[in-house]
Amino acid sequence: MRPGRDTGGKSFMKKLWMRLSAVLILALAVLVFAKTEAKAAPVVTPDGTVFDPEFYANTYADLKGFYGYNAGALYKHYVNHGRAEGRIPTGSYDAVGSVNIMPNGDFFSASYYAANNPDVVASVGDSEAALYQHYLQFGKKEGRQAYPGEITFKNLNAQINTNTKYPYYIRINRAAATITVYAMDAEGNYSIPYLAYACSPGRDTPIGVFQIQQKARWLAFEGNQFGQYTSRITGHFWFHSVMYNGKSPSNLDWPAYNRLGTICSHGCVRMQCGEAYWIYQNCPVGTTVEIYDDPTNPGPLGKPDTMKISGADPRRGWDPTDPDPANPWNVVSTQ
Repeated sequence: MRPGRDTGGKSFMKKLWMRLSAVLILALAVLVFAKTEAKAAPVVTPDGTVFDPEFYANTYADLKGFYGYNAGALYKHYVNHGRAEGRIPTGSYDAVGSVNIMPNGDFFSASYYAANNPDVVASVGDSEAALYQHYLQFGKKEGRQAYPGEITFKNLNAQINTNTKYPYYIRINRAAATITVYAMDAEGNYSIPYLAYACSPGRDTPIGVFQIQQKARWLAFEGNQFGQYTSRITGHFWFHSVMYNGKSPSNLDWPAYNRLGTICSHGCVRMQCGEAYWIYQNCPVGTTVEIYDDPTNPGPLGKPDTMKISGADPRRGWDPTDPDPANPWNVVSTQ
C-alpha cells in the first residue's frame, strides 16, 4: 500500500455519501407527497362541472381579492361570467367527489361531512338538513370541512402573522349586515379573509374607520337589558351579543336573536354570543374596525346563516353559541 493513501477512509466517505443521498431523496419524496396531499381537490358540481375553488381563486387574482376562497361565490362567478370569459375552472387534478350547492351558495357534501365527523352524526343524525345545520352553526367555526379540500380558516392559521399586537382587521358591511375578519399576512397586510359573521347593525351605525376603545364583560342598556362580551367601537356604539332581559346568560331575548342578520339595532352591532366572545378575546383595544355599505357583496366569505330558536324550546333562554359551561345546548364552539 502506498504511504499516505487511506483507502478505508475513502470507502467510509463513499458509504456516507450514499446514505446521505438516500436520505435526501427520501426527504424530497416526502415533501413532494406532502405538497400533493395538501392540494385542495376539485369537486363535481350539480351541473357536472369539475370545479376547484382554490385553483380558480389562485389563478385569477382579481377574483381572489373580491371573493377570497368562498367556493359558492367563486362558482357563481364562473357560471355567470367566467365560463364565457374563457376562465379555467380547475387544474389537472381528478375530482374526488360531488357536492351540493346549498340555497345560500355553500358547497356541502353530506356524505363527506358525516364520514369525517362521526361525533356530529352521533349528536344530530345523518340527514343532510341536520348535518348542514350543524356545519352552519358550529362546524364552520370549528374548521370542519364541508367538502373535500375546502379551505377553512384553520387551514389559514399557518399564514397569519402572529408577531403583531393587532393580527386582525374587522370590516362591517352595514348594508349587508355582515362582519368579515381579516388576518395579517407575513408582509404585514390584512389580506387573509379569516372569519365571517352575520350581525345586526342599525341605520344609525356610523360609517368610517375606528379602533376598539374599551371592553366590558357585561354592558347595561335601557329597560334592564344587558349585552355580553362587549367591545366599544366608537362613542356609544359597541359590538355585543344579542340582548338579555337581565344580567344572566339564561335570559336571552330569543325573538331578537332570531332577527340576527337584519338591520334592526339602535346602532350597536349585535352578534351571536360566541362570536362576540371571539372578538372580545382575540381583538384587543386598538384593533381597527371599518364600517361601510355594499348591499351587493357581503364580503369575500359571504354572509353566514344563523339558526333560529323556537319559542317552544326550553333552551330558548340561552344563546346556542354561549361558551358558558352551563349552556344547555351543549354543542358550543368558540374557536
